[in-house]
Amino acid sequence: MDGGHDKHLGSVTHNGHTFDAVLVGDFQQLQSILHKDVTAEYELNEIISAEHGLAKDDTLSGMFPLADGQIAVDGSVHNETKLDEHLSLLDIYIQNGADFLAITSDELGHKPAVGSRIRIVGKGLHVYPTFT
Repeated sequence: MDGGHDKHLGSVTHNGHTFDAVLVGDFQQLQSILHKDVTAEYELNEIISAEHGLAKDDTLSGMFPLADGQIAVDGSVHNETKLDEHLSLLDIYIQNGADFLAITSDELGHKPAVGSRIRIVGKGLHVYPTFT
């Protein structure tokens, strides 16, 4: 990709769903993990919306592809780490996929309560594989 020799367009499969993503890493290393299950960190470049106060139902959790490259992340707020009086880091637990997504309350525009369900819509999935 323009602007980064270690950024490559590709697709990833997570819990049965396929997503377009920017894969971050050396091209040779990325080729070595093609068609393999790997551990990775990921982030969304932009949060478009976030619904909270939804009925708790972990069976609805997961990451889901939407139109126009958008991604829905449905999970529950597992933990809050206060960074200062106005800003918190929230760990969103996604049961179906057994993942955590860390996001700030500033990115969401609010601080949902620990234990509450949240559905985030974002775009710009970046994946950082762990190479062994």
